[in-house]
Formats: sequence, structure tokens, C-alpha cells
Amino acid sequence: LEEERDSVVPGLVHRYPDRVLMLVTDICPMFCRHCTRKREWRRGRWVRPPQEIDRMIAYIRNDPRIRDVIISGGDPLTLSTRHLEDILKKIRDIPHVEIIRIGSRVPVVLPQRIDDELCDMLSRLGPIWLNTHFNHANELTDEAKAACEKILRRGIPVNNQSVLLAGVNDSVENQLKLCHGLLRAKIRPYYLFQADEVDGTEHLRTTVEKGLSIIEGM
Repeated sequence: LEEERDSVVPGLVHRYPDRVLMLVTDICPMFCRHCTRKREWRRGRWVRPPQEIDRMIAYIRNDPRIRDVIISGGDPLTLSTRHLEDILKKIRDIPHVEIIRIGSRVPVVLPQRIDDELCDMLSRLGPIWLNTHFNHANELTDEAKAACEKILRRGIPVNNQSVLLAGVNDSVENQLKLCHGLLRAKIRPYYLFQADEVDGTEHLRTTVEKGLSIIEGM
């Protein structure tokens, strides 16, 4: 994705005028084979140090065009609640930032992390949107749905971003089953992504036409 080309300070990607992407860690509860940032795994486990977070915050503060901040990684919910709260408070103190989005696979693969302390903190610092990552209806376990329900009850919308994976979910039947299951759990089906061209995923990528035909079929 050439994110390094658009990194204005370490860990901050500014590709579109009104939004930025903060990469706060490469730690994740599940290393998906199709992960778009698999390249980061080679660096070992890391969490962005405070001085780099402060450089990101300073950049955002100095550009009034930025109204939307996406926090990703890795997975930001692997940070302690207190650590994540410190980052969110610094963003919230910037008047022109309207929306914070968090990208996390935690509700799906580590639902026990979604506790009351975390949800209460996120609710206090809203508006926050949580984008999670169910790829198949089999991932909609009772525990995962309960974690999302806990988030939703704090007034935090939950969207789902799926990746189209050959032999896993690349059929109208599988996508309908996933989307219907998400809707029953009050989770909004948000994106169906074409798999990125990362190492070791050639067998998982479909054609663009395949994805279009699935959307048309649905």
C-alpha cells in the first residue's frame, strides 16, 4: 500500500486531506495470513513510544483540515486501557478532530478483552466508531457477539470490514450468511475488501470481477 510514502512522521499516514491513520503498535491477538501490515512483523513486537505519539499529535494539531483520526496497528486494543485512554484524550483535545475510528480484530478473536472499564472509557471520549473484522459467519460466536453488544450499549457504533478470501468466503452464499449474521448482532456490514498483495497470500486472492459478481448476486 506504500504507506511509508505517505508517512508524515513515524507511524502517521496522511494520504487523504481530512483524515490520518495512526499506527500505534504491531501487536495483535491474531496474526492473519492476509494482514495488510504483515511487513511490520519482521520488526518484532513494538508499541509506539510516547515521544512518537506526541509527534503524531503535534502534526494533527497543526493541520486544521484533519477531522477524522483512525487508530490501528497491529491492534490498538492490545494496549492497556489506561495507555489507550492517554492517546485518545490527546486526540480529543484537538478542536478540529470530529471523529475517532478504531480498527480492531479483538472483538472477534479476543472478546474477553472487551470489559466494562474499556467500554466506559471509549464512551466518555466519543464520538468513536469501532471497525472490526469478521470474515466468516463461523466467527460470529456467542462470545464475539456479546463483546460487540457491550460496545454498542455504550453508544459506540460497530462496523465490520471483511476481506474477500478465496476458498473461505468468496461466494454469495457465504457473504449473505455473514452479513445476515452481522445484522442480527446489530453490526453494520461496512466494507468487503479485495485482499491486498502481501507476501504469501497469492492463493487467497480473488479477481476483482469475483468480488463484483458477489456484490451483484447479493
